[in-house]
Amino acid sequence: MTGGAQLRLGLDREQFRKLGWLAAFAVGMAYVEATVVVYLRFLFYPNGFVVENAGLTEAVPSEVLGIEVGREAATIVMLAAVALLTAKRNWWERLAFFIWTFAVWDIFYYIWLYVILRWPPNLMTLDVLFLIPNVWVAPVILPVVVSGIMMVVAAVILKRT
Repeated sequence: MTGGAQLRLGLDREQFRKLGWLAAFAVGMAYVEATVVVYLRFLFYPNGFVVENAGLTEAVPSEVLGIEVGREAATIVMLAAVALLTAKRNWWERLAFFIWTFAVWDIFYYIWLYVILRWPPNLMTLDVLFLIPNVWVAPVILPVVVSGIMMVVAAVILKRT
């Protein structure tokens, strides 16, 4: 392949283009996810949302919590589906596209929360990261750093496929 057909990180134009469209999907989906969380916080935490322990989900009725678990599962299905539809070569490429899309979605979820609510105030703020299979609580910096690593791993996988 000529130098003009190669982009940074050793990805070809088609892979780079696909990563761009997957990122666009992930950014849009992150906005939708963030707005749902904004509505939930307004409804169930009108005095402000602060994670002090994993029991904080007790403020949310069990019916709504069940719907939230379903929403999180549906999010993973959508991220996986768009990655599978985008990949053409093999399962490694599918995996790379999935982790890329998941990572961009996760980072932009927090960016959108900050844009809308000015939350989190800093990257050390605790958050409920996920509800599946149990409540995961950690500082916001953890999913952001892990997502950055996932993006690099995705690029390395794509470079090798």
